Parts: sequence; structure tokens; C-alpha cells
Amino acid sequence: MDRYFGFDLGDAESAVSRLGQDEQSKMEILEVGGAKSFITAYALLAEGGLLIGEAACYRPDVSRRRIRFKSRFLTDPSCAADIRSFAAGVLGELYGSGNLVKGEDACFYVGCPAGWDKNAREEYRSIFEKCAYPPLRIISESRAALVAACRSKHLQIGHDILSKPVLVVDIGSSTTDFAYVCGGKEVEMKTAGEVSLGGGIMDEILLDEAVRSSKDRGILEEIFAESEAWRNYCEFAGRRLKEKYFADTEYWKEHECRESVLVRCGKTARLTLRMDEEMAERLLKRGSSRLGGRSFREVFEASLAEVRENLSGEQ
Repeated sequence: MDRYFGFDLGDAESAVSRLGQDEQSKMEILEVGGAKSFITAYALLAEGGLLIGEAACYRPDVSRRRIRFKSRFLTDPSCAADIRSFAAGVLGELYGSGNLVKGEDACFYVGCPAGWDKNAREEYRSIFEKCAYPPLRIISESRAALVAACRSKHLQIGHDILSKPVLVVDIGSSTTDFAYVCGGKEVEMKTAGEVSLGGGIMDEILLDEAVRSSKDRGILEEIFAESEAWRNYCEFAGRRLKEKYFADTEYWKEHECRESVLVRCGKTARLTLRMDEEMAERLLKRGSSRLGGRSFREVFEASLAEVRENLSGEQ
């Protein structure tokens, strides 16, 4: 192989990396749509054409807009078409920018949640194959996180990995994966939380709290019931606000962290999103229907306890 590519297709954001076969080559994060970490979203334009990334979130003249679709892969058969459209758009961007050359001897590694079984992984792989990707392999996202930690020298390769037990915890937008490495051998830890626990649940709670406290609540609920595109747009705005808040929590202790969105779909309503210490606690502790009424914190702690039990004393 001349070059190797890594594709982290996340439920919220995605990234593509590249590595040459030379041992001295450095891993690069490639820009896709002008960003090294780009929104996992696509939009089909009314007049034809495909947009991916942040541009797909804002363009008004679209016939179809989708975000947060990977999390539904195991439960919604229609999700495969969304993944295929997005993956095709990424491949087109890579060819268009020259970061990938047609006919070159390349291989792709694409991450997936550790909880996906062999059949789900093969179905996922076939989606990329139908998009005409170069040969590819599906690997656990937790394994990719461990490799990244090793390459960034967070761990002492050859000592920590071979002599100490290592627990890898990869918290994504839709899943939390665990991998346990003992004596250099990796064991994927399957827990109840790994398929459904992710930061995207916090985005949903943030949007729901904003709608509940809005004077335009009735109109907003009506618009969101009719227009998935508007709900996706507002959830995306909430995610960006959440990221802004957690990037500098000390600053926001003295300032107001808020975002106002004007929603127009037949009727007009204003949605105000807010982040502060109280809301941050609520995102962790409020129950979610997607978690069976439990909170993010409860499910995460239960998953850690299950991992501890499964280690059988080899801690």
C-alpha cells in the first residue's frame, strides 16, 4: 500500500487522516470541506447536487437534510442510505482536493462502535464499497483511540502497553466504547451503555430544555413535528453552544452564554438556547427516554461498574 487513510465517521462530527507507508511519515488530518473536523451532515439541493459538513446545515434551498444518522444504523434500515450519501460526499471531496488519487494503492480504515457484531460491521463495510471506496477494513473506534494515544506519546510504548493494564474509554456523540488491554492483548469490553450512550443525548436535552422554557413553546413543538430539518438545525445550534461553553467554563461564569435562533416554517418563533453551570449539571443528571429514563451519568457509571466486574480481578 502506498498510503493509508483513517475515516472517523461520527454521529456528530467526522474526520479523515492519512499516513504514508514510510516509517518516517507523519499522520496528517485532512481538510474536508475546509475543515479538519467536519459536521456529519449532508443535504441534497433542490436543483441537484450534494453538500456535506457545515454547509449542509445552513443552506436553505434543500430537498433533504440529515444529521445524527449513524446512531440509528442498528435500528433504522433507512439509515444506510444516509450514510451512503454522506460517505459518497466525503469521497468526492477527497478526490476533488487531490488528497486521494484515483487508482493509487490505498487502504481505508473506518471506525465503528465496539458493540457492533460481525454482521453489522459487514453491512457497514458494504455501504462504503458501494460508494467505490478503495479497499477498507472496519475497526473498533476504541482501538483507534488507543492507537492515537500511543502515537501522540501519551503512553510509554513497550512499557505501559505490555506491562500495565490499560482501559480505553471512547465517549463519542452516539456511543461510549470500552477496550481493555492487558499484556499487549486487546479485549473489547461489551457493556449495556456502549450502543446508546453519547454526547448527542446532551444536545437533545439542551434543545428540549430551551423549548420548554420558551414563550413560543407551542409553535416550536408544532414546527419541529412538521420539519425535521428545522429540529436538526436547532439541535446543531445547541451543540455548538455547548461546545463553546465547555471550551472555557471559567469565562462563562462571568458572562452569558446564549444563542438565539429565529425559526420560520409557516409560522415564526424564537428559540433561545442557554448554557451555564446549572444547565451543565442538568445535561448530566436529567433522565432521557433514549436511556430508559436514566441520566447520562447513571448509565456511564453503570457501564464502568460492568467493565470492572468483567475484568475478573485483572485490574
